[in-house]
This record gives sequence, structure tokens and C-alpha cells, in this order.
Amino acid sequence: MGAMYLSVFEWIKVRDIKSNEKNDFFVPAGFLAIVFVGSLLLEIPIFSVFCAIAFLPLIIALVMTGLAQDKQKSDGDLTYNVGDRFWVIPNEDVSLTTDQEAFIGKEGEIDEVNHDRTVSMTFPDGSEAELPIQCLSNTPPNSEKPENKGWWTK
Repeated sequence: MGAMYLSVFEWIKVRDIKSNEKNDFFVPAGFLAIVFVGSLLLEIPIFSVFCAIAFLPLIIALVMTGLAQDKQKSDGDLTYNVGDRFWVIPNEDVSLTTDQEAFIGKEGEIDEVNHDRTVSMTFPDGSEAELPIQCLSNTPPNSEKPENKGWWTK
């Protein structure tokens, strides 16, 4: 039972990676809040205490995550979903293993999004890797914009 409860918190983390829509978090929080208020109105003490202990942490986690979505959207944070294609790029903030470094510069497809902010990816040559999302980009590496050197480059 405890594992099922903890899996809901993992779902919240994964959903945060997959979406920047606040309603993905406010709707479930609203549903849980309605059930909680309903339990209080039924005046069954044991059920109300159970709902308070079980639902309040979930409601708080859902609402706090939902409130962060607007900031993530305005910051331009990417979302990562199964089937999306991303390029693997180097990132100074994340240390990669030598196996993971072999995928830098390659484009792959996401197979699974994990709660620890990593994704499992498959690459065109059939190889698979688990990589941190900080090392993914939706633009190819070294795709710099041409510099304006004069009127002939316009």
C-alpha cells in the first residue's frame, strides 16, 4: 500500500517533466480536495482522519507543482515525452559516464521518462542509453546561427 502511495509522488515528478500545463496538477488536486471536504461533511471521524493523512500531502504536492508551471513555461523549459526526439549535448553541470559520452552529438528517441530526471533513449543504430534531461536539446549541437558579416549574408 505504501509503494502505491509513493508511486503517486513519482507520477507527480514525471508529469512535471512531461508537461508545463498547470491544469495537469490542479484538476487532480481539486478532485482530492472535493473528496476530502466530502469526508468532513459525512462526519465519519476515522474516514476524515484517513483522508487528511493521505490526501493533504498529495494536494500540497500537486498544487505546489502546478504553481511552478507558469515559471517553467516563461523560462522556456522543455517538456520530455515518450516518442520525442532530442539531441544529446555536453553539459558542464552534469558528469556523464564514458558510455553516455559516446552519444554526444547523436539524436535519439525517448522511450521512457524517469522520476529522477533521466530518460531512456533509443538511437538510430539500435543502441540504448539512459541520460539526464540536462544533456538533451531540441536543436542539433553546433548549429550556430550564421554571423552577420555584411550585406551579402542577408
